Amino acid sequence: MQKKRAIPGIFGNSNTGPLILLFSPRERVRDILTVGLVQCNYQVIQASTSYLAVIKSSQMLPKIVIADISCDNHNDIFLAARLQKSTRTRSISIIVLNSKNPNSFVLQTISELINQVPKESQGRLVVIGYPFAFADLLGKIKQLASEEEKIEKHLDPDGVELSRAVSQKLFDLSVPVSDKLSQIEKVIIKQWAFPFTVVKALDILESDASCCMELARCISTDPAVSSAVLKIANTVIFAKRYGRINDVNDAVVRLGFRETRSIIACLSLINLTPEIYKNRGFGRKEFWLHSLIVALIAEKLCEGAGFRRPEMAFIAGLLHDLGKITLDNNFETVFPKLLDETMVSICAFYETESRLMGFTHAQLGHYLATKWNLPASVNLAILNHHDSERILHTSPTFDKIIQEAVFVANLLAKALNVGHSCDEILEEIPAEMLRDLHLSNGPTDRFFSAVFNQLKKLCGYLNLTDLNGYIAFQSTEPESDVLVVYNDRLIFHPVIVALRQNGFRVQVASQIGATKSKVIISIPERGLPLDIVFYGDEPQTGETTSDNILKIFLVDMENYEGEQHNTAGTNLIFMDRKTFDIRVLIHTLDVFFGRIIIPAAQDQAANEKTSGAVMDSSSDK
Repeated sequence: MQKKRAIPGIFGNSNTGPLILLFSPRERVRDILTVGLVQCNYQVIQASTSYLAVIKSSQMLPKIVIADISCDNHNDIFLAARLQKSTRTRSISIIVLNSKNPNSFVLQTISELINQVPKESQGRLVVIGYPFAFADLLGKIKQLASEEEKIEKHLDPDGVELSRAVSQKLFDLSVPVSDKLSQIEKVIIKQWAFPFTVVKALDILESDASCCMELARCISTDPAVSSAVLKIANTVIFAKRYGRINDVNDAVVRLGFRETRSIIACLSLINLTPEIYKNRGFGRKEFWLHSLIVALIAEKLCEGAGFRRPEMAFIAGLLHDLGKITLDNNFETVFPKLLDETMVSICAFYETESRLMGFTHAQLGHYLATKWNLPASVNLAILNHHDSERILHTSPTFDKIIQEAVFVANLLAKALNVGHSCDEILEEIPAEMLRDLHLSNGPTDRFFSAVFNQLKKLCGYLNLTDLNGYIAFQSTEPESDVLVVYNDRLIFHPVIVALRQNGFRVQVASQIGATKSKVIISIPERGLPLDIVFYGDEPQTGETTSDNILKIFLVDMENYEGEQHNTAGTNLIFMDRKTFDIRVLIHTLDVFFGRIIIPAAQDQAANEKTSGAVMDSSSDK
């Protein structure tokens, strides 16, 4: 009996061509196309559902998405619209495989979609009709795919061999975690030396007698940092008003103590972590943008809580994910495997790490920060930024507040979708933590406005990215799109921020009742029956009925084993509160509200359902 050949994918093969994501609900189509593309040196990842294709596209940023859309799954054309709508995935080229029927709902929708995208992007959305020759598909792929950016790797050969040897041990759960961490330290010790300037600056920040002059003396010991600070202080925004300066002390005074501290920390750390392997979807600019907004939010939270040292929360927020950089820069095969498993499982990245390696990036970051003699409060915030239970049992209050601020800031940064981490799982925030941070009703628009203003300023200094389009809050109106129902123990959930950031009007209630909202997202208390409402009386004209309300329940899915992630076809959806990926929710709502489908083409959907069987039967003859 001949052994079935395993179909290669992006991980575990030597292919160097552009990355392609292949979406099809039909396994046979996925497998045949994958074999052909891999043989042509392309790297391929697969997705069997549209929501998984959205997640993988957002995370891995493939060069091209090939979407197999037939009459049976015509609604999956929403995938193309979703990728075009998202700022992060807008540059991905899309090839739609579909029937050549000119009356096809899919073709009409794509035609409308092409008319809506900018002219320079229209060539990246094309259709190939069945039947087609594989050579035609390859030709279209070659037109759309350009040479991937190549990054030179200046690595010590001995270091590479050591890295490969350690990589093999990281997934061996029989090896003690302490041994793995020490082995990682040996790999990076020749490449990494934590910037002395940052360590010294942290000492100054911890001192009650800290001042601009002392910080300036610290900066003067590092020529690279001194040059960068002077350059920023002499930018047009400052020099035009105050004239040019050549003294570091004057630069610190001009920029301000807080601003200078933020700049030297960011500059030193960003230079410490260049893109060596540049793993898919994990670009350094987006990583540091995420880290920077976590730092600013954490600092702002501490200020609002009356904490006397908010700058320590800034440093902790900036460093909270440093363990990820360590894994990515030094272990070429480890990080992609962790990312792939995270996407397939739709879970938090740290849970994948713990399951496969026995430790997380938080533990690794804490281990390295301790070796670098960073302040204990910063080290603990790095260690516990995913562990709310451990944070709540922390003392003294000084350490607890910093850890709470970083934990909450990390979730709010994900909800805002600024920068990018390794997942978009939104966890619940304990009520005690919110009360400690004076956030019982959640952060206000004024809070986020102050954070974004500071972020925009720092990004300008650091040449990180253009923030246009990131702020999209909608004011709450009496007649809302979405009603979020809390339970007695929950006083705020970051899903509110995510919904508003994506343009939805949101209202909050403590229980489900008669509502004009078209969508209800309920977060019941653990262990209690679900509050599912059925309306018995006939509604008055214009009222919303139970049948046309989309009800989404965030529950512990182990209690509902028969349920799956859903994106269409029902008005009652269960999502796992432990693996609550905000991308799946937003995609579900956009489909429900018709926000990613052309209104003029909506009427075609009903006709497509009735004609689908005829088209399928005719194509089989």
